[in-house]
Amino acid sequence: MPNQPAGCLFGFLANLFGGRPAKSSTAPKVIINKFFITDAERNFFHVLRQVVGPRAHILAQVSLRQLLFFPNAPGRQSWQNRANRAIDFVLCDPGTLRPLVAIELDDKTHTRPDRQTRDDNVETLLTAAGLPLLHILASRTYSVNELQSTLAPYLPDPSKTKT
Repeated sequence: MPNQPAGCLFGFLANLFGGRPAKSSTAPKVIINKFFITDAERNFFHVLRQVVGPRAHILAQVSLRQLLFFPNAPGRQSWQNRANRAIDFVLCDPGTLRPLVAIELDDKTHTRPDRQTRDDNVETLLTAAGLPLLHILASRTYSVNELQSTLAPYLPDPSKTKT
């Protein structure tokens, strides 16, 4: 077999010595997380969809590590570690998907000291990135008019939006 290319030699030796361990074709037991979106987030989403209409796309549970880029700078790793969370909603420009505003739905857990520290870190990161962050108090119901007023400064003018 001296005339065989190195690739074939590798294949021959791998077969001779047992080759690579076979990959398992059986996935682990996995189910859809029923808490992916909470009831409060789902309720808010439906009102949010009414308010933004075609002016923005709504993304839910957006990873901050995907949303933010950390150029090589002192303290980068420390801040990347703090970004190991998700933001409840991000509204994006419908044409470019450029983020316009982030929304955090604040429930009673946001009063805990550890959660306040997390919220402060998120606020610092998004402010540094130039992305506004709105905190909306979680509720069973939401006023469409109030939410429209709150979001108006961040959304394109509806008279200039293509449908």
